[in-house]
Amino acid sequence: MSKRTFTRITTHIALSTSLVTGMLLSSASQAAIEINENDFGPTYESMVVDTVVGKPLQLVTAVAGTVAYVASLPFSFAGNNHQQAQQKLVSEPWEAALQRCLGCTVAEDKYYKSQDSNNNTVRLVVDKPSEVIINTNDTVVVVD
Repeated sequence: MSKRTFTRITTHIALSTSLVTGMLLSSASQAAIEINENDFGPTYESMVVDTVVGKPLQLVTAVAGTVAYVASLPFSFAGNNHQQAQQKLVSEPWEAALQRCLGCTVAEDKYYKSQDSNNNTVRLVVDKPSEVIINTNDTVVVVD
């Protein structure tokens, strides 16, 4: 095989690969996420894995981020971006480690945090996705 033929074949393979990759990435970014209401939320398995693996790794990441922030302080102050460094290296890792619900994916955690939280309101899911919201300041009588 000549050098010219080899170069031509390699070029065609590289172009084909990049074209297919581009098509796959563009279609994946446009795909909608369908949520099954019956299976939404953390499962037993995801909670166990998150407890044993996820949370400890997030704590290690948060500690490493804090150490990196302290080490980068002289440079951050010199570049006047210490607040950005604190946000990315300290605040976000600790928030992810301590405030994300156990076993939740990022989407599930965002969904739960977006829900209206009122301490006087009780939310009961009757028949998914229907729900009954009761304000506990009122008298509630449940009749069978």
